[in-house]
Amino acid sequence: MAGSLFFRAAIAAAIVLGLSATNAAALEKREAEAVVTILERLSSETRKTVFYDEDAAQEWFEIDDESSQLIPAAGFSETSWKAAFDQTMTGFIASIPQAELEQMMEEFADKLGELGKMTPEQKKAATEMLRAQMGNFEAIREKGAPYRNVVAPYSDRLKRLSKSE
Repeated sequence: MAGSLFFRAAIAAAIVLGLSATNAAALEKREAEAVVTILERLSSETRKTVFYDEDAAQEWFEIDDESSQLIPAAGFSETSWKAAFDQTMTGFIASIPQAELEQMMEEFADKLGELGKMTPEQKKAATEMLRAQMGNFEAIREKGAPYRNVVAPYSDRLKRLSKSE
């Protein structure tokens, strides 16, 4: 009896998890597309580069709140926007091959040095600091792994948004 009850509970849990995973995947794809489209428009309006950190979703939400109101028009609340933004951006970072990510970091360090008019010593220190931060990227990539395939169709668009001019 206990085995039968356990078996039925396990089947019910598997069905619930399967249904939620199926619904989440379909929803995540629409959300990812909406996030990318909104970011393209806001980035174009503000000339800001899209990046990922813990505060980026909130910053874009506030920018949108003061201008276009695209985020609520797409059906996002502040909380759902943060979740969709974070999943999209971490999925994007997870989709970038390691060698390409390292090259992007090198290019970013070079541009940082040029923009900041750094001395060679300062540029070297900034580059070393960025390399040390690569460990953080591994954690972000791990966090984004479940979303990598959903975000992959938008990676070229996200690459354009994440390149600083």
